[in-house]
Amino acid sequence: MFGGNKRYDYDRCTVCSLVYLTPGPTPDEIADFYPDSYSIYTEPKQPHFSRRALRTLKYRMGYHHLRIENDERLLDRIRPDKPIPNVIPYVPEGRVLDIGTGNGENLLRLKSIGWQCQGVEFNAKAVEICRNNGLDVFHGDLVSAAFESNTFDFVTAHHLLEHVPKPHDLLAEIARITRPGGYVLIRTPNSNSLGRSLFGEYWFANEIPRHLMLYNKDNLKRLATEHGLQPESMNIPAKPKILLRSLDYKMQNTGTPSEKKPVLKWLAKLYIPLARLTSRGDELAALFRKI
Repeated sequence: MFGGNKRYDYDRCTVCSLVYLTPGPTPDEIADFYPDSYSIYTEPKQPHFSRRALRTLKYRMGYHHLRIENDERLLDRIRPDKPIPNVIPYVPEGRVLDIGTGNGENLLRLKSIGWQCQGVEFNAKAVEICRNNGLDVFHGDLVSAAFESNTFDFVTAHHLLEHVPKPHDLLAEIARITRPGGYVLIRTPNSNSLGRSLFGEYWFANEIPRHLMLYNKDNLKRLATEHGLQPESMNIPAKPKILLRSLDYKMQNTGTPSEKKPVLKWLAKLYIPLARLTSRGDELAALFRKI
């Protein structure tokens, strides 16, 4: 990544199996890993939930206030519910904070279904995009935002934790600002994924050198519970694109990406049930509740 030639190694803790990058980059180096060209710093492409997701939210998760055009269509009524792991059941006048907001796409979706939204983001370009789309986003880090204790019903951190050099500091602050009984959602790569065991250093979600630490379901739970956040659910999804992008890394493919080749896309789908069956998907989507 970035055309560099510096060597990084991953070590694994013999106590909790946390995988961490060594040598650790300096703060200045970390800042250089996030240029304005970073893909998350572009205009949101999906600021709203799909029609199918809206039906699930309305009829299964308590969002009864949502209005859906042509809601009585037979096809909609017979289709199975669409799982929505990034949303909790409706909280009247609920407040949500998204940490590492990026372009604000996740917050825009939550705002569209009735949440009072705030965000935290350190990249100035991303903050500008968020504010231009009507979002209340603090420019800086979570501690500097200085939110009051017990403020939020729902705190989300989508693919943030693996970028953080001091995860205990982050979790302590998250726990402080979450209301008792409130929820915390953390999404992060799974160091115990089947894809990582197959591809090793070429596993796409290593994202060397941005990802400083990689977690498995056990040490992620351990980290959260040390800060009073109790596990509520753990989803471990697998995605064909991670497998295909890892293949491109391994084969040093600089031509047409594998995820744009129909045959490879079809074959990659065979990986999904195997990864799910063994609970070794590429991502951890962990929901915690503050006690």
